[in-house]
Amino acid sequence: MIDVVRNDINVTPLVDVMLVLLIIFMLMTLIMGRGHDVILPKAKNYSQEKDKMQPVVTVDIDGNLWVEKRRLGQVEPGTLKEMDDAVQAAWKAPKNPDGVGRIYLKVDNKVEYGKVYPVLEYMNKVMTLQQVDLAIAKDADSTGKE
Repeated sequence: MIDVVRNDINVTPLVDVMLVLLIIFMLMTLIMGRGHDVILPKAKNYSQEKDKMQPVVTVDIDGNLWVEKRRLGQVEPGTLKEMDDAVQAAWKAPKNPDGVGRIYLKVDNKVEYGKVYPVLEYMNKVMTLQQVDLAIAKDADSTGKE
């Protein structure tokens, strides 16, 4: 009897590796933060409400305004209008329909209120938002109750 050598590629290990990579990437998307990274203020009491995938607006320590990962510049009337346009565009193609009409606001814990007030005022008076979700960092001994 003659042994026949098969030159087929065994794809089983390749499929295994691809499935592991797929799982890793799926988990990383859950862990990755949204919007520009800033140091958030800590809170003991917070809402357990699930994320609605609404647009993320960030004010960093230098007073720069960001929408998602895009820097718009210092907080001033021109950049507030750009923020409005970017948020409106995100609402037109929503990641989640429940996020339409809502904004997720992230502010560095060292930013003075005077830099945040114009953003909140614009959201309330010009964009006529009724609800803004504020980002916080969970305090180590937090209860998670409102």
